[in-house]
Amino acid sequence: MIREKPHVIAPKIIFGAKAFHFSNDALNEFKAITKNHLKNTPNGSKVMVSFGEIDCRANEGIIEASEKSGKSLNEITDATVEGYIDWFWSQNKISQHLLYFFNVPAPAFDWEYSKDVNNKVTKVVAMFNSFLLKKCSKLQLKAIDVYSHTVNEQGFSNGLYHCDNRHLDNRTLHLIQEQLNQT
Repeated sequence: MIREKPHVIAPKIIFGAKAFHFSNDALNEFKAITKNHLKNTPNGSKVMVSFGEIDCRANEGIIEASEKSGKSLNEITDATVEGYIDWFWSQNKISQHLLYFFNVPAPAFDWEYSKDVNNKVTKVVAMFNSFLLKKCSKLQLKAIDVYSHTVNEQGFSNGLYHCDNRHLDNRTLHLIQEQLNQT
């Protein structure tokens, strides 16, 4: 329910897609699938966009790209978010969907990695979310905040909304609904 009006959520999962896949000029299967989903969604729909969590993991995405390229985490994160949001914004010119971009929830501490690596993950998640909010604001796009509801004082998951070490469960729906009602 959004402002007491019923809406239907129709998930369109794109397995393995990262914000990175939308952040550059290269054509790829993730863009093709997403374009098709957007084209087949009635014009003017509310579309919730949720990418970035995979980009912020310790063993892939931004951290790995920084280590391989020698570029700073800040530089890679900013470029990733910038390109990702710009791609969706440009795709939306015809359909005029109301885009809602989810930020990345706080990560769970991963015992497979050192404390330093885990702290690097929290840093990347916080940067990603900061850049996402800034870019959405600049383009007057909507952002849905799950991070502030999932983070503890150390930057890790508070355990309140995760169903496992990576994914949020249905307890977040009321948080999302409250934010949708405010837009």
